[in-house]
Amino acid sequence: MKRILLLSLLFVTTLSTMADTLTIRQLFVEMPDSVIPYLSRNNRLDFLDFMDSKMTAEVTNEFGGKSVMTALGNDSITIRLNDACTIDMLLLTTNETVDSCNQVICVVKTVGVDGDNQESVVNYYTRYWHHLPIVPKLTATHQRRLEAHIKSLNILNFINKIVNKR
Repeated sequence: MKRILLLSLLFVTTLSTMADTLTIRQLFVEMPDSVIPYLSRNNRLDFLDFMDSKMTAEVTNEFGGKSVMTALGNDSITIRLNDACTIDMLLLTTNETVDSCNQVICVVKTVGVDGDNQESVVNYYTRYWHHLPIVPKLTATHQRRLEAHIKSLNILNFINKIVNKR
């Protein structure tokens, strides 16, 4: 009897831990349309299906244009919404609990058509897509990862400036 009770407790604990594990895919599908009005839930599901099938992940967005998912990782997504806007989503770990979780969603929106005029805006959200008005305390590893990501965007902007001046 004790053995059955112990196994049951272990099973429930495992399920509870699995339920708390966030994935960027799951969060992307659950994202409210208001975060990225270009993309409906169906668009987001299509992106994932196309990427899983190793196809070009291109959809007709809510404004009639073409949007393309260019990268899908275990904890990151990159989407080119149009010729002038790219969205990067990163799942980052914090040193503090935010909405009963130690992870936040970082959305980096880069707008502009050339290196001279590109600008990135960073927003943070909870697992329930509540906007965080302050920058959460990220773990050192994830802080470095975010800084490297933003630095790579700046390097790409710099390269675009040089290429566009030729």
